Amino acid sequence: MKLNRIILPAMAMALTLAACEDNKMEWGTPDGHGQADLSDIPLSLTEKIANYKSIKEYAAEYIPNMTVGLGIGADYYINNGTVKQLADANFNTFTTGNAMKHDAVVGNKGELNFATIDAFVNAIPADAKMYGHCFLWHTQQKQMYLKSLIAPEVVIEDIGGDDVCENVITNSGFESGTDGWTGLWGKYTYAVEAPGKDSDNAIHFTMTGETAANYDCQLFWPLASPLEDGVTYAFSADIKSDMDIAVQFIGQNASYAGIYKDSYTAPADWLHVTGEFTYNAASEATDIIRVGFQFGGTPGSNVWIDNLKFGVKKVEKMKNVITNPSFADGTNGWTGLWGKYTYGVEAPGRTDDTAIRFTMTDETAANYDSQLFWALDTPLEVGATYAFSFYTKSDMNIAVQAIGQNASYSGIYKDSFTALNDWTLCEGEFTYNASDPADIVRFGVQFGGTPGSTIWIDDFKFGLKNEEAQPKAKNLTRAAGGVTYIYKTPEEKRTALLGAMETWIKGMAEHMGDRMIGWDVINEPIDDSTKGVRGINGVFGSEDADGNPDTAPVEQDGLNLNWASNHFYWGYYLGMEYATKAFEYARKYCRPETKLFVNDYNLEVSPAKLDALINFVKYIDEHNETNAPIVDGIGTQMHAVAADLTREKIDEMFKKLAATGKIIRITELDVRHTYEPTANPSAEQLMKQADVYRWIIESYKENVPATQQSGFTIWSLSDHADEHTGWFTGDTPNLFDANYARKPAYKGVCDGIAGRDISEDFTGDDWKAAYEVKEEETPADQ
Repeated sequence: MKLNRIILPAMAMALTLAACEDNKMEWGTPDGHGQADLSDIPLSLTEKIANYKSIKEYAAEYIPNMTVGLGIGADYYINNGTVKQLADANFNTFTTGNAMKHDAVVGNKGELNFATIDAFVNAIPADAKMYGHCFLWHTQQKQMYLKSLIAPEVVIEDIGGDDVCENVITNSGFESGTDGWTGLWGKYTYAVEAPGKDSDNAIHFTMTGETAANYDCQLFWPLASPLEDGVTYAFSADIKSDMDIAVQFIGQNASYAGIYKDSYTAPADWLHVTGEFTYNAASEATDIIRVGFQFGGTPGSNVWIDNLKFGVKKVEKMKNVITNPSFADGTNGWTGLWGKYTYGVEAPGRTDDTAIRFTMTDETAANYDSQLFWALDTPLEVGATYAFSFYTKSDMNIAVQAIGQNASYSGIYKDSFTALNDWTLCEGEFTYNASDPADIVRFGVQFGGTPGSTIWIDDFKFGLKNEEAQPKAKNLTRAAGGVTYIYKTPEEKRTALLGAMETWIKGMAEHMGDRMIGWDVINEPIDDSTKGVRGINGVFGSEDADGNPDTAPVEQDGLNLNWASNHFYWGYYLGMEYATKAFEYARKYCRPETKLFVNDYNLEVSPAKLDALINFVKYIDEHNETNAPIVDGIGTQMHAVAADLTREKIDEMFKKLAATGKIIRITELDVRHTYEPTANPSAEQLMKQADVYRWIIESYKENVPATQQSGFTIWSLSDHADEHTGWFTGDTPNLFDANYARKPAYKGVCDGIAGRDISEDFTGDDWKAAYEVKEEETPADQ
């Protein structure tokens, strides 16, 4: 036999902890004494830690009524063999850090995707259980889907489009019957009939036997103000007739004096006609207050009119430099960057053959990772004003932003638009300044960030703003329209959100089945500052990555939630009913043995927040439709900070929690050294961290009756940087170090479970048993 006294990876912190050891010394045989036995040799702290059994072995021995769990990233556990081996050896219950949250499972259209969680469940030991985290929270909710349920219906009315004028006629297609229209001289009968040319209706005139001249059958739209001298106006319409009738555009004043413009022959099939004129008040009838058509003179004839539009003539806003604006030549001239999408040029486009379609891949995470550009012949000029326009639509109300960029990818970021479910015109202008990034050589849009979404773009134009546009009419106002929002009532929103909540909880609960010992039904409902319930009475208590606080939503030109990405406050729309319904649905669809919890943090350092959480639980118990208490337990996360925590604070929290009579669980236990990241803790800090872990478990056992004990979950396995990319980055709060070696904290947890210092029983014999290996025999022939 041979003793291999080597420093294993698990003992790598021996030097760090040397200062904490008082019992390390040189051993010899004093005069007059016998040889020391191995059992007489005291062990160093590192050797003691190495001799500890697994956490779940001590749990089975000392706390068999509890489960000991680990919260870990699903992919990290599945793909890291060392992590999986340590996790399986030490824990009997698992919680996924993010994979069971709303935004990880629910798709943009409400579908549920269990692929990741199924892979995790299949990877953990067959006898291991799961603790669910979490059904409802105010963050990591699929905001796009939930917003779509409560957002107003968007009705898009094309009142101008690519037409020749800024249309002022609000009933161009007679969809509202004859509202707003006036007929003169009456030598006809009329009716609004279906179908129109491209819409539901058109107006149909049948001339009577009395008609004798074109002017005795007229149709007019009244103007809000008279035509203005020197302004160029344009009109368009669709016409047809059964006798090749002459249809003439006219304007008229109150005295029936008129201006007479282009005349057209209406054929048997729809004919689209357009025209324009510049009004000259000096030579034409004045005070023109109505415009329309005259078409009389042929008894028994029939004329149909649709889509009559009139207004100031449209003038191209820019000197367009894009020679392939409608993708008729495929993607020639266009460049896509970052490639977090698939794309194709497809038919039909908005008004012509083609448009470009992008479908975002699952890799897209930000608007800038999906971009489309047109290369400019020359860079933008300082001081010049540019204009752009394009049409877009999407299946998920995607944000589309106009941008310019130089060869180094520095950009100018201009107007952002929402791509709706039908084609919408997006246009803007800007002056390029010397303070902007230099040498802008491409212009286009960015639209990434929503996996699975699809967006279409067509008719993209860009160039120097056209400064030669005609004077605008001062008083002639374009019709309100384009986009109309039909807002949902509070009851409609309530119904939609409760339906989504039930579908989510039902789907998750039934899919997970009997693997679950418990669920965080509601996570972090109490705001730290106000101690109010998040989402209710103006309380939100969270912010975006730039520190901008969440505020109340605004319904104006659509719905602006004013909440950070994937934040959603159920209580804002449902009040406290969100909490009672969440537990009603969870109790309905979870197995009877599955325990249902409310979970929150900082309860150990904020007695006021703890009181607010207990009152929150009482409300649910007293107001749910079962007419009985429905909350099984309260979870205290215990993201503890060693420098700010005492055993007295821990005891006070557990005593107050136990007094509720609820099951109590420690749901997310880790211990930081200070509030600032501590990448290289001192020996003293490591020992204090171990003490705090031990205090917490000991206090839990001492102050919570056994019948109310559920157990605890350690939050993350190790201090490895991969486990802390978005959680306590650069810190060292866990039981294993960055090399997966046991820390003193590991000993603290085990001692807390046992209620004593387990290592006091260890001797040199234990060290020998742990590190003694057989020496291989040397073959005789070598």
